[in-house]
Amino acid sequence: MSVVGRGMARRLCQQVRAASTAAEGATAATAESREKAVADALAREEQAAEERKRMRELKQHTLEEINKLNKVPSVLINQRLAKLQAELDNLPQNKVKQLDEELEEFLMNNMNLPIKKIVNRPWAKNLIDSQGKLKFDDHSTKLASTTSFNEFPNLQPTPDYKGYSEQELYLRQLQHQRQTAALGSKLKNVYKPRNDAVKPQSIGDITVSSLLAAGCHLGHAPSSWRPTTHRFIYGEYKGVHIIDLNETMVALKRAANVVKGVAKKGGIILYVGTGKLNFHQHRVLEEAATRSGGYYIAKRWIPGTITNFLEVTKHTATASIDGSSTSRVEVDMADNASGKAITDNSLLKPDLVVLINPVENRNCIDECTKARVPTIGLCDTDMEPSLLTYPIPANDDSVRSQALITGVLSKAAEEGRAERHALFNDYKKAQEERGQASM
Repeated sequence: MSVVGRGMARRLCQQVRAASTAAEGATAATAESREKAVADALAREEQAAEERKRMRELKQHTLEEINKLNKVPSVLINQRLAKLQAELDNLPQNKVKQLDEELEEFLMNNMNLPIKKIVNRPWAKNLIDSQGKLKFDDHSTKLASTTSFNEFPNLQPTPDYKGYSEQELYLRQLQHQRQTAALGSKLKNVYKPRNDAVKPQSIGDITVSSLLAAGCHLGHAPSSWRPTTHRFIYGEYKGVHIIDLNETMVALKRAANVVKGVAKKGGIILYVGTGKLNFHQHRVLEEAATRSGGYYIAKRWIPGTITNFLEVTKHTATASIDGSSTSRVEVDMADNASGKAITDNSLLKPDLVVLINPVENRNCIDECTKARVPTIGLCDTDMEPSLLTYPIPANDDSVRSQALITGVLSKAAEEGRAERHALFNDYKKAQEERGQASM
């Protein structure tokens, strides 16, 4: 090898050794800094543990002193207080003010009271502004940061060199929601199914979108389709018939006008929807009957309830379900009992029957047809619409669909009932005025 080659190799070796030495130094410095950071964190954790231990001992000592003080007679305490007050009166005012400031500083730094409790303390009056709000100066801000965990006494803060615990992550998520929950767009006109039974909409507020959201457009499979419902069908999608909601809107408006007219004339409205262990359906019927001042059957339609009334009601003519005696009385147009009892056993048949699942209540439909009682019912694609007086093409298997349509009908009955009460009150008022004028 030549002299030039040996010189180049020597310089290359020197550069490699210098680079390796620098890398080892950097690694050592990184490890040293890491060890120093861990040691500092451990020292802070030990210091925090000692501080907590000291505060626990101070609290225990304070409780012991308070217990001792409670056992001291009140006469001695009053004497001691009078002596301390005399000593304070002898001290200069600047000394007393300095003592108050030191006590306030001690309470603010060591007691760690929440801000909502600090406002009610007499020694914190200087922290309250003229509007009754807490002044957020450096001292109160520091106090707020140190007492952030006082609302959660069981929370264990993790040291700096460890990650957040599950509790801390949950609290951070709650804080983030408080700050950002009101940001962004605001949702309006949101469909809430629970309001269909409790707070139903009137027929003027119902739209095709409302019916679509309630699932009124879903029919049955073509295998169970009745050809007489072809005028209600919009089409077929994935093996299911789709009901035309425009036809549903027309039929629902017609049925709402009928219900409103019957309620306005003082007619009896009966809601029928039998189902086994269906609490939601039962609640829909109960709310509708209460709203319209009618009646409902939610468990089972007894055959002969209308056509064989005397035999069916033979065992329930003198006693109700709760054991109390019942009697039929006459009511006026304001639904108030007139005091005149009905002694004969004549049939009081309903003036209108609303069925939410007519397929399962064919006996009810047959009896209404024989007794010439008009019926309103949800007509699905497997139901014969000619059996109902006012069919409403809609899904009769969905609780949302039943709740929406029943709620709309009961709302119409409530409006008719309110109009009847208003007219009757005007009539009674006019009669009273006429009687007074004649006297």
